[in-house]
Amino acid sequence: MKSLFRAKIFHKRFLPRINKFTYSGFYIKFSLGNLQELESLLFSVNKFNLFSFYEKDHGYRDGSSLEVWANDTLRKAGINNFAGSVVLQTFPRIVGYVFNPVCFWYCFDEEKLVAIICEVNNTFGESHNYVIKQGADKNICTLPKEFHVSPFYDIKGEYKFDFTKKNAVKINYYFDKTLQLCTSIKGIETPWNDINLLKTFVQHPFYTALIITLIHYQAIKLFFKKNKYFSKPIKLSQDLTYDKNE
Repeated sequence: MKSLFRAKIFHKRFLPRINKFTYSGFYIKFSLGNLQELESLLFSVNKFNLFSFYEKDHGYRDGSSLEVWANDTLRKAGINNFAGSVVLQTFPRIVGYVFNPVCFWYCFDEEKLVAIICEVNNTFGESHNYVIKQGADKNICTLPKEFHVSPFYDIKGEYKFDFTKKNAVKINYYFDKTLQLCTSIKGIETPWNDINLLKTFVQHPFYTALIITLIHYQAIKLFFKKNKYFSKPIKLSQDLTYDKNE
């Protein structure tokens, strides 16, 4: 499968001062087993094009098999002998450039969703993975925050991941049992073809640059609102967070 989505991206900080925004964007979603099916006049795999997907942008970052990386990550999280399929939700490169704040790896055993890997990246070139297992509270999971993303939040508290709505992801951040931040990305599927890819490029010609610019623009706003600033800590040696009680 391969899908192109028009998206709405929402952020709202509640404390110590409200700051919220909504932006339009897009993302792609496809099965790793059908990676070569992404190829078209305007979209390439592991080579330059208007749109492109490079395996080295994800996983072990060395161009090796992403399916092997997903299996290794699941095994580290206690999910052994996974032999299903993986669907990746991500931003592609646009004219050779990409920055993905977060990617979602949906891991299926036949039609059953087994787990979701949330691959989080910050602007310092670091990444961390949160694994949501499909337990009693299906598609909802709370995990401790263990990765530096924003300099205006400490590495404390917890994330509540919510995948209950189709083509939508909601991630809320809590500290001291109080909601600090609400984020979401919602998509509307549109047919994958070169015409729609071209339309997407016309609508978002510098999408990667826009993402980076908006991240820093919002940071400047928070700075002038006098939100507390936290210097970047040394990254934890572990790169994986999951529920160890399951």
